[in-house]
Amino acid sequence: MKIIRFILISVFLSAFSVRAAEPTFGDLAVLLAKGYFGNYVPQDAPLQRCVIFLNRRGISFSLFDLVDQNKAVTKEDVARVVGQSTLLFSGEAEVVNGSIKKPIEGKTWVDYCLLNDINTVPIWTGLLERTAEGPLPEVRFFFKR
Repeated sequence: MKIIRFILISVFLSAFSVRAAEPTFGDLAVLLAKGYFGNYVPQDAPLQRCVIFLNRRGISFSLFDLVDQNKAVTKEDVARVVGQSTLLFSGEAEVVNGSIKKPIEGKTWVDYCLLNDINTVPIWTGLLERTAEGPLPEVRFFFKR
């Protein structure tokens, strides 16, 4: 009986526990633009400017993903933007329909990054650390307006 009571109390309390913030596409766009492309994007640039900069270069961010604050970024999303950025920097980017196309190496962007020794872990870890308390200021400001 004590075990059942413990389980019920645990389930009840977990419903009220604070969930760690999950990074959004807006957070990813800001960190990518100001980090990888910091020489071209001012550190005080708002979210819109970061997204426009990236989209114009083929590192695509969907408007639907950006405005959905509940849609969390996955490791595959991070691999895509890091892989696209790497291709852009190397001059090997092929833009198709406004987005940098994944080369035939690997089935996914994660595979592409692994096959080409592109380490996405520091980017993923940094994204999680920077958004642990919630969205970045640029993202919060965008949604307050």
